[in-house]
Order: sequence, then structure tokens, then C-alpha cells
Amino acid sequence: MYFKQFDTWNNTKKRIQEETRTINIREGEIRWVSFGVNVGSEIDGKGVSFTRPALVMHVIGSRLALVVPMSTKLKKLPGYLPFMFKGREVSMCFHQLRTVSQKRIYSRMGKVSESKLDEYKAVLKYFFAL
Repeated sequence: MYFKQFDTWNNTKKRIQEETRTINIREGEIRWVSFGVNVGSEIDGKGVSFTRPALVMHVIGSRLALVVPMSTKLKKLPGYLPFMFKGREVSMCFHQLRTVSQKRIYSRMGKVSESKLDEYKAVLKYFFAL
């Protein structure tokens, strides 16, 4: 059974808030992002830093980014898009798209080409065109 560690996340969140580092991110990068512990079916981060990989879809000003979390769970459902990353098939979880502070964004894991990024943006627009 998965036990959500809200108290541990709260301490981590306080530490993240106090960090003063600056980071320069770009669209198309795959970065570690601290998603934390969330409510219900919202995607959580993993490990001591509550992180998971995410694709940076759009940079908003100097402090925010629109990101798509990634998962090792492969599902044939709307909102999941299979994606090859470092020789392993993973899913981009478009249904979990969110805006995050750049304070939550950490090291770069890779980058997708501009043409792939454009393709993923088209998928995103299609998915949310309800």
C-alpha cells in the first residue's frame, strides 16, 4: 500500500521555497521536477526529493514553466503518450499537465528536437480541445 508522506513533503517544500538558486530552462528540455505529494489521483514525485522527469512544454516569463510529467507506467488511455527516452519506453502524462515554479525544476536529463516538441504541442492542443 502506498502511503503519502505529506509531512515529509511539507518540509521539503519549505526548503525549496527558501532556495535562492537561479536556473535557465528552455522549451523541449527534459528535467527533474519536484512535484511533491499531491491529493487523490494527481501525480506525485518519487524519492526523497519527490521528483520525476518532465518535459518543459513552455517557459512562462522568468519564474514559471508549463511541464508534462513522465511515468514508467504505459497505458493505452487518452492523456498518455508513449515516448522513447534513453532507450526505454515511458509515457508522457498529458492529462497531468501543470504550471510549476522554476524553483521546482532541477537538472537536465535530455532534450527533444524542435520537430518533436511541435508534435507534442499538437497532441496537447488536441487532448485539451474538449
